[in-house]
Amino acid sequence: MRSSEWIQGGFAVFFCLTGWMTQFTSRPLPSRRRWNMTGLAACALVVLALTQLCARALSRDSFLVLLDFVTMALFLVPYWQTGQFFLGPNKEIQSRLLEIDYWLLPDVAGRSGTAPNSIGFLLEMAYLSCYPLVPVAVLTVYAAGLRGKIGGFWLVLLIATYLCYAITPLVPALPPRALAEGGTSTSGQPSAGRKVNRWILSHGSIHAISFPSAHVASAFAIALVLLYYSHWIGAIFLVIAILISLGAVIGRYHYAADVLAGALVAVIVFVACLPWL
Repeated sequence: MRSSEWIQGGFAVFFCLTGWMTQFTSRPLPSRRRWNMTGLAACALVVLALTQLCARALSRDSFLVLLDFVTMALFLVPYWQTGQFFLGPNKEIQSRLLEIDYWLLPDVAGRSGTAPNSIGFLLEMAYLSCYPLVPVAVLTVYAAGLRGKIGGFWLVLLIATYLCYAITPLVPALPPRALAEGGTSTSGQPSAGRKVNRWILSHGSIHAISFPSAHVASAFAIALVLLYYSHWIGAIFLVIAILISLGAVIGRYHYAADVLAGALVAVIVFVACLPWL
């Protein structure tokens, strides 16, 4: 097994065990949530085990492609697990995060989202790009002839992203867009990009922030690794990561502190993993 499979299996088990350990705390998780995490961990482990059984039936190149596909398929398992820890927001934490927004970006903090204009649409589309970013990055690695470097790519990306998920239960808070009732509404109808983002988050998110922002951490992790292997490719993904960060804050999908912390996690993990790249 590659390091990526160990990381994914390890984090899935970690979240599962942590969920069951909450029964010994003052705020135990409901049994249904603990079993949800157990089921997700079991599915991840079964998929990883079945994938290894394919090694003898496939050529080496085909097997490595399969491993990358499975890694992408299991990428969000820890995200769904960490969502099981969210039992409600911590009002004090939310207030502090919002205070930081008002201190850093007073004009943005009081708004409900992006403005319905071309810049707002660009920022919404930038944030929307975080969803296909991982498979696009993997295809880019393949197309650039960097398949031999895919192990380092996954190492930095998975650790940076999953560390954010591991910290998230300690910072239970709603996204700032959910607190915008008393803020300044953007005039006009929301852009098509914002409507799509809202629909995705309404139907496919854990309805809480990830802190640090996993979207930002993964985007910067991808950019930094690709910068290390190919400057011009990495520069393109760095611009995308910056735009995703701006879209996250200005669109009120994340607080400024989430975004800054996510970028910092990516940098720290990248530097720590340099000997293995």
